Amino acid sequence: MLWLAIESATLVASVAVGADTNVMAEITSRVALTHSERLLPMIDQVLGLAEVELSSIDGIAVSAGPGSFTGLRIGLATAKGLAHAQGSQLYAVSTLEALSWQQPAGIIVPLLDARREQVYTGIYQRSGVGIATLMPPAALPLEEFLQSHLPKEDEAIRFVGEGASLYRPQILAQVPHALFANPQHDWPRASSLALVALADGRQPETVGALRPAYIRASQAEQQLGGK
Repeated sequence: MLWLAIESATLVASVAVGADTNVMAEITSRVALTHSERLLPMIDQVLGLAEVELSSIDGIAVSAGPGSFTGLRIGLATAKGLAHAQGSQLYAVSTLEALSWQQPAGIIVPLLDARREQVYTGIYQRSGVGIATLMPPAALPLEEFLQSHLPKEDEAIRFVGEGASLYRPQILAQVPHALFANPQHDWPRASSLALVALADGRQPETVGALRPAYIRASQAEQQLGGK
């Protein structure tokens, strides 16, 4: 299967093209441009590098969140538009799953800064053949998560994501045996989205029904709801 993958849930934009488990080309960028300015040129470029026509793409994998509300909307709108126009299958993958996929086997805790003293996080078990969800994505205060939700076993826990680097001192204060991913893996890569979907035989989404997994309401929505 030829696939295109689009990641725009964080400050980093990433686009990849591949055939089954072979990543043919990938571009990851963190420059002073919005995702709306970057994604389509990056898609054109990565298709050119892979020498693949957009019309040949069988499936499109996209990050469904959590992450930046604006980034998610742009990425999903782009993926849905392309899938609808080309008749491609559409696959949604959690940003946190993609981050965990980039790590070696073991218990993985991805952390994204959700601001307002919260993190987007989950707990995953990475194996040689796939990834299992031990705790689904949630937005929680960091201290509450570290004290109440981590496995009690002595097995090593590896933290990954820009939140892991940002809150490293707080994590080590609560989890002295914590392991940390190489900072170059703190941002999700588009290829990871497609590889996760292939590994678990994920079913495609209906274009019209796919919605971002924001996890929590935006600040504007919370203010409106409090009135």
